[in-house]
Amino acid sequence: MCHPAVLAAVSIAGSLAGGVVQAQGIRQQADAEAKAEERRAELADRQKGVNQTQASFERRRTLEQFTRAGGYNRAAGAERGLSETGSLTDVADDNAYEAAQNIEAIRYRAEGQRDNLTFEARTARERAQSRRKAGQIGAAGAILGGATSAFTTLGKTVYSLSSG
Repeated sequence: MCHPAVLAAVSIAGSLAGGVVQAQGIRQQADAEAKAEERRAELADRQKGVNQTQASFERRRTLEQFTRAGGYNRAAGAERGLSETGSLTDVADDNAYEAAQNIEAIRYRAEGQRDNLTFEARTARERAQSRRKAGQIGAAGAILGGATSAFTTLGKTVYSLSSG
């Protein structure tokens, strides 16, 4: 049979090692969660660029459609002997107004999406930071728990050896 002091030493070492291993696991899990949040933030940042490119394309396409429609209307009016005054001008003005409204709608939508993605990226980075901090606190708690268990075992052993 092993001496109680040897058993206590093994138990103490096990408690300390268990606390360290648990702390390492907590840190690794928190780091993995933080990295996932950072990837979400990167994705939101990339999506902002994609959205801006898409909005620029849509604005340019809308302007090109307006220009083509204006040219078609002028050609059709000239073919019919209409001058570029009166109703033909009114149609051109209406088309220009509609194109400007469409371009503004594209711009506002893109700005809204950009602001939402900026918020999403910032929030994901904050969650990453919080997860890392929680991992540090959890790891410290695990080490403290292992140390407390080791000291409890040591105290019980010392008490039983001194009283026995």
